[in-house]
Amino acid sequence: MSLQAGLPEYSSEVRRRFERAPRLGHLVGKLPGRVSGAAGDVRQGVRVVFEARLAEGRVAECRFRAYGCPHVIAAASWVAEHAEGRPADPAGWPDVHQLARLLQVPPHKLGSLLVVQDAFRACMAAPREA
Repeated sequence: MSLQAGLPEYSSEVRRRFERAPRLGHLVGKLPGRVSGAAGDVRQGVRVVFEARLAEGRVAECRFRAYGCPHVIAAASWVAEHAEGRPADPAGWPDVHQLARLLQVPPHKLGSLLVVQDAFRACMAAPREA
């Protein structure tokens, strides 16, 4: 995947995360403490799935899969990366307004960032695998 470097619509951080997509993929194998959550609908243009491994009340590993615009993919990548080490609490994080500022996402895309937020919170609220 590649975005033209001169497109003003995408910040350098969005371009980097879209092109490299850190934390993209699945967690491999049957892992104790594994959780997953999703939000959105491909037919609506945005779908995000997070998988995480929780240990001692914290996110030990986090991966994502996303369908959507570069802003959605960049936001899901950022959330998956920055979730690692955080408490496994479904409330209060990530904040879509902070995410929009960090990634320079235009206001009309906030609805898509809410899907990212909902998917991560669904993941953190999911029952853990034994």
